[in-house]
Amino acid sequence: MKKLLIATLLGLTAASAQVQAKTLLVYYSFTGNIEKAAVAVKDQTSNDASSYPAIDPVDVDFSKYDTVIIGTPLWWSNMAAPMQTFLFHNGKAMAGKKIGLIVSSASSGISGVERDAKRLIPEGNFTKSLWIRSSQFSSAPKMVAEWLKANGLASK
Repeated sequence: MKKLLIATLLGLTAASAQVQAKTLLVYYSFTGNIEKAAVAVKDQTSNDASSYPAIDPVDVDFSKYDTVIIGTPLWWSNMAAPMQTFLFHNGKAMAGKKIGLIVSSASSGISGVERDAKRLIPEGNFTKSLWIRSSQFSSAPKMVAEWLKANGLASK
C-alpha cells in the first residue's frame, strides 16, 4: 500500500508560484478545481508571467514573502493530505505571514481545513477563507477577485 500511495502522489499535480510582490501562491489540485482558482489568483494579482517560477516545495525561502495564499481541496472534512504534508514541513517558516486559504469542496463545510491550516501554521496571520463549492467554479474568477479585494490581497 505504501508504494501505491507514493506512486499516486508522484502522479498528482503540486505547484507554487509567486503572485504579487512578496506573495507566494501554493496550491495542490487533484481534480483541477483548485488549479482554476489559483490561475484566477495569478491572473488577478500580477502583470508579469515571469514572476511565477516553479518552486521546489522543499526549498521555498519563506523569508522573501509577506503573504502566502494556499489553495487546497477538502478531503473527508480535512485538508488534502499532500498539502498537509507540505505545511507540516514548512508551516513554522510561515509564522507571522499573512495567510489566505482557498478551499474547494462538493458540499462539506471547510472548518476542518481551516483547523488543519491553523494547526500546521500556528503563528500565521489568517485572513477570511474563500470557500468555492464545486458547483460554483464557473464563478471562481469573480469570487477570487472579491476575496482578494476584501482581504487586501489584490494588486490590480
